Amino acid sequence: MTIHSSYRCTEPACARAPLTQRPEGLACPNGHFFAFAAGTDVPVFASEPEGANEYSRENAAEVHDNALRWVFNTFQTDEEGLRERLIARIGLEKGQRVLVTGAGAGNDLPYLVRALSGKGDIHAQDIAKEMLLAGVSRYRTELAGSGVGLHFSVSDATNLPFADGYFDAAYHFGGINLFPDIAKGIAEMNRVVRLGGNIVIGDEGLAPWLVDTELGRMLVNNNALYACRAPLSALPETARAVKVTWELSNCFYVIEFQASTEPLPVNIDVPHLGKRGGTIRSRYFGRMEGVDPTLRDRIYEEAERRGMSRVAFLESALRASLNRD
Repeated sequence: MTIHSSYRCTEPACARAPLTQRPEGLACPNGHFFAFAAGTDVPVFASEPEGANEYSRENAAEVHDNALRWVFNTFQTDEEGLRERLIARIGLEKGQRVLVTGAGAGNDLPYLVRALSGKGDIHAQDIAKEMLLAGVSRYRTELAGSGVGLHFSVSDATNLPFADGYFDAAYHFGGINLFPDIAKGIAEMNRVVRLGGNIVIGDEGLAPWLVDTELGRMLVNNNALYACRAPLSALPETARAVKVTWELSNCFYVIEFQASTEPLPVNIDVPHLGKRGGTIRSRYFGRMEGVDPTLRDRIYEEAERRGMSRVAFLESALRASLNRD
């Protein structure tokens, strides 16, 4: 019997072709194959080389746990309270499907399970195989009776193995500053979340009013990632309901927005009333070569004398001239 997977092929030529499950991995109709990590049912689409950085070492999860303890002790913040506040921003409802990019060892999974109230699906993704498999080991059995499906993949957050609009929401906290292409990572979350679904992203980054303070300089000296700015310019131009706040003593930014691929509702053809006239479209796309300033002033005076806007007068004069030709 053919078992269809929720995953899609990540090879560019396949246009997110659906995958089918085999005993050793996931198969694409075009011949691509994504093996399961040894001893698991976790597909590997892309993975950092072992030992490439602190997240791809054998004991990466333990090292990361130690770093997290330092963060919560330094910023005198309760971990459970912080994670609950962040996940509350997603606005999850029972039965929804949520994506976690850069999930690491899965520290947010129990809180996400709780937010789904006993029904739904969580897809946890990370490119660091060692970290993600630690999360599988820690939480798959522990959360097995929750009623929430847990799914893990070793994959690239800038090339996600999912169809457009597959998720109700997406969440990321800690790691996006290190993405090779932050805008592409955010664009992928926007792509795989349905229209109007919530996306929440956070990482190290001082609030603007701390940047030039001694505390700010000390933090950046200790860890250069605190110099990162909230990547608002990396959001898709179609993003809706954008908010940016800071957590952990204003040293970690949090961006929230609603997914959309629809153009913003801006009518660029509403005419302006007054001397200049025209529309946003005509003023931008209809700009012409420079003319002599004296001639320009005479045109403006003539338009005013006739009770016409400058744009309307110029357009009528140009049409008349072209018609004579």
